[in-house]
Amino acid sequence: MPNTVLPERVEGELAERLSRVRFVFTDLDGTMLGPGSCVLLDNEGNHSLDFVSTLVELKRAGVEVIPCSGRNRSMLHEDVRLLGLNSYIGEMGGLLMLDHKKNEWEYFTADMPYDPESGLTPHEVIEQTGVLDEFMGRWPGMLEFHNDMSTGYKHREVTVGMRGEVPDEEVRAIIDAAGAQLCWGDNGYLNYISAPTTLELPEGVRGRAFNLMPAGLDKGRAVARFCELRGIDPAETLSIGDASSDFLMADATSLFFLVENGLKDPRAAEFLETHEHAYVTRGRILDGWISSMRTLLAARA
Repeated sequence: MPNTVLPERVEGELAERLSRVRFVFTDLDGTMLGPGSCVLLDNEGNHSLDFVSTLVELKRAGVEVIPCSGRNRSMLHEDVRLLGLNSYIGEMGGLLMLDHKKNEWEYFTADMPYDPESGLTPHEVIEQTGVLDEFMGRWPGMLEFHNDMSTGYKHREVTVGMRGEVPDEEVRAIIDAAGAQLCWGDNGYLNYISAPTTLELPEGVRGRAFNLMPAGLDKGRAVARFCELRGIDPAETLSIGDASSDFLMADATSLFFLVENGLKDPRAAEFLETHEHAYVTRGRILDGWISSMRTLLAARA
């Protein structure tokens, strides 16, 4: 374990910074939600109320938990409803739900020009570039649209979710050749591949989740935009995740926690070396999320 592990008991400057945190921007899959995304199970599949009780304690302490995920609106709508939350950032930053109860939200397309009066969603604008047809023709069996809980990728509004394993450099070359103002995002390794699927990955290849997004769009810029719209002081924020797409949130928040399983990310070591306010949790996935939130609660007590 690196020397940036979050201490069980914090003190000094770290304790002071944690005591100010009122907003937690959290990744979901591989971070706040364990395998299968069931909130009543621990990492090993045993029945547990630890996550639920921790979430309740955060709410009682005045800490707002804000999912920041690649999931689409319909999926996050159910997530926040069942978890008793009210705001979220969806589609890797492209959908900012500022207040779910009041239905206050906006699209965020970063550096990709987008006219809300066009009658098209940003997702439909991306489809018109033709790069998706190029991807699917070049890598049959190795890449597919991510089936969002069997609702299909067409239910996305800003990004295009995909999964499989393809060479990132070749993908970016296709995007550049099309002159599309898009970026290719790696959302981490897949814990499992849900059915239905058309993937035929070679043995030993886990596959990754990908997002094709407007140029410049990432979770970090989305968190910054969210805070701007909500009037949130960055000094009162913390972010937590497990993949390189989550690392970018660190630049927009006061502290960043990397759940232990995130150390497998090829960019984790460099990230930790260049971000003094980033710490590794004690525990993988859900265990790490719970332990770090309890550390936060102790600092705020």
